[in-house]
Amino acid sequence: AVYMTKKEKFHAVVEEVKEAHAVNQPVLVGTITIETSELISKMLRREGIPHQVLNAKFHELEAEIVAHAGEAGAVTIATNMAGRGTDI
Repeated sequence: AVYMTKKEKFHAVVEEVKEAHAVNQPVLVGTITIETSELISKMLRREGIPHQVLNAKFHELEAEIVAHAGEAGAVTIATNMAGRGTDI
C-alpha cells in the first residue's frame, strides 16, 4: 500500500499488528532507525499491545528478546541491527 504521510503508514502498521496479535500470531516489525522503532513502540503502548523492542539501546537484552520473538502472540519491533546474523 502507498500512504501519503508517515503518520498514515505507521498507523496502518499498528492496525496490522493489532489484527495479528488478536489471533495470537507472532509479529516482527522491521524498522530502519531507532527513532522509528521507538515511535511504533509508543503507538503500540497506547493501544495496549505488549511488545519488545530490539535496537541498539537494548542490545544487552537481545538474546532474551530473540528467544521469545516467534512465540504465539509475541510482537517484536527490531531495527536493522537484528539483521546482522540474528535468526528470529
